[in-house]
Amino acid sequence: MKKKQYRLAFFVFFTIVFLSSTILIKEVRATSTTIQKPTNGQQFNSLLNGDYITFKFIIVGSYQSYKTYIDGQLDYSLHHVGVNIQYDARNFIDKYGRGLHTFTVSVSVSGGPSPFSITTQSVVMDSVSFTVDPPMCHFVGFGFDFDDEYSWQYRWRSNIEPFRDMLLSDRAKYIPGYFATHYDWDDDDVISILDTLDTKEKQKDIVVVLFSAHGHAVLPPPDADAWTHSHTTTWFHELGWTPYYKGVAAIELKGWLFDLETDNLVYIMDCCHSEGFLYEGLDLTNKKHVMVASEWDESAWHQQKSYDPSWSLSGRILFMSSPFLRHMCMEFYFDCSDTDTAFDHAYNWIITNHPEWDQHPMDFNDLQTALYLCHPT
Repeated sequence: MKKKQYRLAFFVFFTIVFLSSTILIKEVRATSTTIQKPTNGQQFNSLLNGDYITFKFIIVGSYQSYKTYIDGQLDYSLHHVGVNIQYDARNFIDKYGRGLHTFTVSVSVSGGPSPFSITTQSVVMDSVSFTVDPPMCHFVGFGFDFDDEYSWQYRWRSNIEPFRDMLLSDRAKYIPGYFATHYDWDDDDVISILDTLDTKEKQKDIVVVLFSAHGHAVLPPPDADAWTHSHTTTWFHELGWTPYYKGVAAIELKGWLFDLETDNLVYIMDCCHSEGFLYEGLDLTNKKHVMVASEWDESAWHQQKSYDPSWSLSGRILFMSSPFLRHMCMEFYFDCSDTDTAFDHAYNWIITNHPEWDQHPMDFNDLQTALYLCHPT
């Protein structure tokens, strides 16, 4: 009798184990991941600053754990299940770059619904490929910081850094890319910065190059081939000028910029006698908007203002020492104007409000469409 009871008990135990393991196997087989966003082959080519890439995936069936990967790298940012995940496009590009990417979800299942289950483990994956390749905005700015009787502390920074930070702000239209500023002049450093820029930018990207520095004419301007010599280590003092080889001539700078691919080049010279840079800039093969602060025989006026780098961006824009740059930045940041409108308003303000400065900014624009650096928030 006892033997029959033992046999019955063993049969029941074995049946429970078998059924539970069968249920588990069915659960394992039923477990899967479905990636709904992004879709396979999707292209994110129109992203702007502040846009997001949305990830959504659903796990079907019982599971113990799951992991998400981008380009084979475990990504801890994507930790929700079955809901939308917004990945800031700028952060995504900073981390993974532009180009073709893969998004993979893996699911691990182990154990069963009862203590009698046979432990089983399975990994079921879903994967999609997608492309992230939007236009980006790159910025390089050059100046020189010193403090003497002819200048003041933060003079060049007050022009360059607010312009840079405007392109990094929430109002910037395009996703920021390569950014560099340089205040201790050396030709090799400038060439290195522009060479790095060349490796980062593409034809569709927006590239802003800003020089805010002293400038002077080293050749008379008998015709349209006149050029200036503008640099950041030359400054006025009793003994005359710092040697010419410490600076950069317009023709040199044009040569350093010549290999850029961009067809959206914004090229700004806030220097005295800077018309020569306009003429040299015309020879660049890029589509561009070249803006210079003054004609060949004019000074580019600056106003001595208090300036503190810790101020808010809007406050720093209002206290840029260059009226030419200040009014363009105000147009970009506060009114979301395109480069044409911003230049025209800066020009009109200077010649209308301060004719005594005898300063006439000049520009040349052959961009395909109006270029906006900021957008309404």
